[in-house]
Amino acid sequence: MKMATTTNLLSWEAFEQLPDDGMHHEIIHGELITLPPPQFPHSKIAKRLYRALLVVEEAGIGEVFLEAGYKLSDNPPTWIQPDLSFVRPGRTAGVTGYLTGAPDLAVEVVSPSDTPADLDRKVEALLAAGGMMVLVIFPDTRRVRVFRRDGTSFSLGAHDTLSAPDLLPGWEMPVAKLFED
Repeated sequence: MKMATTTNLLSWEAFEQLPDDGMHHEIIHGELITLPPPQFPHSKIAKRLYRALLVVEEAGIGEVFLEAGYKLSDNPPTWIQPDLSFVRPGRTAGVTGYLTGAPDLAVEVVSPSDTPADLDRKVEALLAAGGMMVLVIFPDTRRVRVFRRDGTSFSLGAHDTLSAPDLLPGWEMPVAKLFED
């Protein structure tokens, strides 16, 4: 059963006027994507990675956010709210609304309601808008798919170590730690 829904193309103004209905809304190339709120295991994985990334924030390498929204494009309207994101220093100074452009690192924890097509579109939109890396975490298979701006991608399993030396120098995390009970 597909839980993500798409509707007719929306304008940016119509997207901003959506009521707060407790659902998670994003707009990708004018198409509204509606998903239910994340389940508890999803949130635990995002929290574990957030806590692990706080050391890079403390080192002044950038800022780490949970569920921050990014305005990738006005035309076609695209606004994405990754589960977790990282932005290099200086990009948030003076921002009073949405941060324009993609985060340098975006993380999506896959939920049962996510479709492969929606995930692909989200990854492509984030990288096209200037993101350096997107991590897609698959809780069911305990794998992480890494997508880079240069078009390369690869998978990591529970015995691998997650790192991003160009973006997060000196930071590493065993993939298995994401899935600990």
